[in-house]
Amino acid sequence: MSPGRFAAATAGIVTALLLQASVVGPACTPLAVSLPAVLVAAVALVDGPAIGMSFGFTAGLAADLGSRHPAGILALCWLGLGLLGGVLADGGSLRRDAVVAGVVTGVGSAAAGVLLVVVHKGGTLHEVAVHALPSLALDVALAVPIVALVRRMLRTDALRAPRPVVTEFAVGPQRG
Repeated sequence: MSPGRFAAATAGIVTALLLQASVVGPACTPLAVSLPAVLVAAVALVDGPAIGMSFGFTAGLAADLGSRHPAGILALCWLGLGLLGGVLADGGSLRRDAVVAGVVTGVGSAAAGVLLVVVHKGGTLHEVAVHALPSLALDVALAVPIVALVRRMLRTDALRAPRPVVTEFAVGPQRG
C-alpha cells in the first residue's frame, strides 16, 4: 500500500466517523444509518473483497474503540460487509453500485444490531426489525454520493491501486 492510499484511508475513516457522530447519527436518531459502513461498502465495490475486508475491519475497530458497546462487534460486521461488497462488485453503473452498497450496509447494520442485542442487551430484536427497512432506504440514499465520490477518488492516478508489471514470461524450462 502506498503512503498516499494509507493517508487517504485514514482520513476517510476519521472523517466518516466524525460526520457520523456529529451529523448523520443525530439527524437519524432512531434509525441505524451508518456513514462509515456505507464508506466501507463503497471502497469494497471499487477495490474488491481483500481491500474491503481490511478497510472494514479497521473502520469497525476504530468505531468500536470510540463507543460504549463491546469492542469487536462493528469490526466483525464491517469486515463481513467489506467482503460481501467486494464479492458483489462488478464495475457496473453508479445506480447499481449505490443500491448494492446500501443493501450490503443495511445487512451489516442489521447484523450489528442483532449482535448488540445478544451481547450488550441494550435493545430488542423487535426494534431491529422495525427500523430495518427505513434504515435500508436511507443507506441507499446515502450511498449514491458516497459511491460516486469513492469511485472518483480511488480511480485517480495518485490513489490508484498498484498493479504488478510483468516484463518477462517464463515458458518452459530455464537453461542457465
